[in-house]
Amino acid sequence: MKLWTILFALLFFAVGLAVDIDQAMVKIYTNSVAYNYYIPWSTDAPRESFGSGCVVDGNMILTNAHIVSNETYLQVRKEGDPKKYQAFVVAVSHDADLALITVNDESFFQGIDPLELGELPHPREQVTVYGYPMGGDALSTTQGVISRIESSRYVHSDLSLLTVQLDAAINPGNSGGPAIIDNKIIGVAMQTMTQADNIGYVIPVPVIKHFFEDMEDGNYDGFPSAGFSYQTIRNEAFSERFGIEEEQTGVMVTQTAYGSPAAEVLEPGDVIMKIDCRSIAGDGTVELISGSRTRLDYMVNRRQIGEIIPLEIVREGVPQTVEILLSTTFHDLTVVSYKIYDTPPEYFIFGGAVFMPLTLNYLESWGRDWRQHTVDYFSYPLLFDNWLTEDREEIVILTFMLPAEVNTGYESIQNEIIETVDGTMVRSFSQFVEMVDDGTDPFLKLTTNLGNIIVMDRGKSIAVNGEIISRYGISVDRIVF
Repeated sequence: MKLWTILFALLFFAVGLAVDIDQAMVKIYTNSVAYNYYIPWSTDAPRESFGSGCVVDGNMILTNAHIVSNETYLQVRKEGDPKKYQAFVVAVSHDADLALITVNDESFFQGIDPLELGELPHPREQVTVYGYPMGGDALSTTQGVISRIESSRYVHSDLSLLTVQLDAAINPGNSGGPAIIDNKIIGVAMQTMTQADNIGYVIPVPVIKHFFEDMEDGNYDGFPSAGFSYQTIRNEAFSERFGIEEEQTGVMVTQTAYGSPAAEVLEPGDVIMKIDCRSIAGDGTVELISGSRTRLDYMVNRRQIGEIIPLEIVREGVPQTVEILLSTTFHDLTVVSYKIYDTPPEYFIFGGAVFMPLTLNYLESWGRDWRQHTVDYFSYPLLFDNWLTEDREEIVILTFMLPAEVNTGYESIQNEIIETVDGTMVRSFSQFVEMVDDGTDPFLKLTTNLGNIIVMDRGKSIAVNGEIISRYGISVDRIVF
């Protein structure tokens, strides 16, 4: 009898804990309008979607950034309550695919015990994922095992941050739901691998904590980048040539971004042996936890903007210790912008010619397989050579012509990079617009990366520009930040 009493008590305790998690769960209903980067003055059709979230401290709901991206109206429903409440975005990190939203009606949070953050799990630990996947309206749970912990690409931002891979099913609608171990959040569900069954990814606690700490002052700074590229070292002769005593240890700096923190202390050819006091293997990884390794980039992006990290390097065979002040993000240092959300695209129309800065958003307007479909000179900078240089901050492209008398003969020139304006190299999009606007020569002369020359009558182009954009239903000739 006593044994049955104990078992009943344990069962009741376990059920109670499950109910505690259930009551903190929230289903999120999103109405959104995305910007059209191929026709930058327009938007796509409004769409409705839904996702998951959970209540955390401060009357906040933790979810994914991709659930609330480009939102026009948000509603939430807590588990067991049929009523929907209007919600508002408080903070968002598109880099980490995380967001905090809230409900102004405080009655929404009555009776809810917020969930707490746990720690980074270990491989082969069991985990339960909570959420509202498609196929029903009720709360659903799936169970699985932690498979891997390493840095990998976040689909929402296209950046590489720490992730936890697990074999629990994560389906559309699960996004934003918590992954739970020992009744604490160890991650937030974000994406799945479509080419395989039951391979899902969650945003782990270190990334969530980074977001929370970043937002303590009310401003989002982002994840730092030192701004250097490197080559792995796996060859014995290579190691001997550059004075590296231990085989397959360290990485070699190949390039630094102009104006980056790394450019102030590192040189191409430097071999980095340790970063933030952790040894770097020849494959470019550091030990994360016992038995798990991840890319050395994690040692940088786990830090906050404004922090300093030490590096042990070998320069021309001489060991040295240097420090990097992490003052920039990856976005600050790239020529081609990565994913942009919640902001209209920049564009400029002059004489019916449509100009834009080259961005990942524009490349994705070529379709899901844009890497195969876009022209090589658009994709190459993003994929292989995206650091700022002294001469270039952005790439300006001519996307197409809005046919008009003033641009007759140039209809076939499209999707080319503008190299010069009246003989001056193009450095950035805002500088390009300024040069076109302020030019005094009667004729505007543009050269492209393919050697094409475009000459337009400046006065006539200015005179008919308003008529052209009106004819094509465009309200303004530019959006420039």
